[in-house]
Amino acid sequence: MSKKGSKKEYIFNLILQRNPQLLRHFVGDVELIELEHDSDKRIDIFGRDLTHNSPIYIESQLGCSDKDHFEKVRYLIEKNQNESGIFIWIASRFKDEYLAAIGDLFELHVLENPITILALSIQEGYLKTLGNLNRQKDPEIWKQINQNDFVLPKLKVEKRWGEIPNGFKDSSGTASNYPLEFTSTKEINSYLLSSLRKEVPYLLNVHRSKKLTVNPIIFGSGYSDLSFVINLAASEAAIRLESDWQLPLFQRMVRQFMNSDCFETIIFEDKRIVFPIPESDDPKEKVEMAVRLFKKVVDVVYQPN
Repeated sequence: MSKKGSKKEYIFNLILQRNPQLLRHFVGDVELIELEHDSDKRIDIFGRDLTHNSPIYIESQLGCSDKDHFEKVRYLIEKNQNESGIFIWIASRFKDEYLAAIGDLFELHVLENPITILALSIQEGYLKTLGNLNRQKDPEIWKQINQNDFVLPKLKVEKRWGEIPNGFKDSSGTASNYPLEFTSTKEINSYLLSSLRKEVPYLLNVHRSKKLTVNPIIFGSGYSDLSFVINLAASEAAIRLESDWQLPLFQRMVRQFMNSDCFETIIFEDKRIVFPIPESDDPKEKVEMAVRLFKKVVDVVYQPN
């Protein structure tokens, strides 16, 4: 994803995740599991090839192929060189030097298990569609993406290396479901993030992977310098003001919540609006209560002025 802070690449990745059929012509049936997959280096999209049960790693960019993205793709290939997998690099266009370098990597690292590497280009002019989406608030972006109320991108193969043969099945399997009883911070936060993606999908930042081993978990609110915070250890959710220049917006939100009768308790602090999460000895129940509370918070924030 772009280091320059543009949300367009993230929107493109979300469109791709919600429309895995866009890749079917190139790699068959796939499940695109997670955006910004949490690893040593973030993977734009992580998924699984359902035919071969092999992992899929996707790195995307909206510009011409460059050294930074090539290094990311090389890292993914080298890190997973002893496993089967599909590695996809999507860009607006590719320089010959990087296609040649990927070919060299393939020859060097295709070892015991079969891999496929794909360089896919995005149709010219799709940036305009992404720009139109990017100018809208998160709930409206999500609504259009969820309903496919826009033109989907067209992808084209620029180069392909390798093929996972028919009949091959990766024996590594998929990630296990959440245990019925879990106590570690990582397990609890992983369940929290998964639940939020289902219940509050229109807050686009819940689709991004987070550091799950620490509290609190912080989400961008869709407004500059205002954040959502969920801290299960402290039993609270909050809206936090990050910069005083957004004070008028923060004060408007304070008034919105003062006029809301959806919450039993709200604590108004100098730069935070705090919503206590009910206590529970059952981590799963506590997560579910936190998700219900947080959904109400988000809905009030995004209600029309």
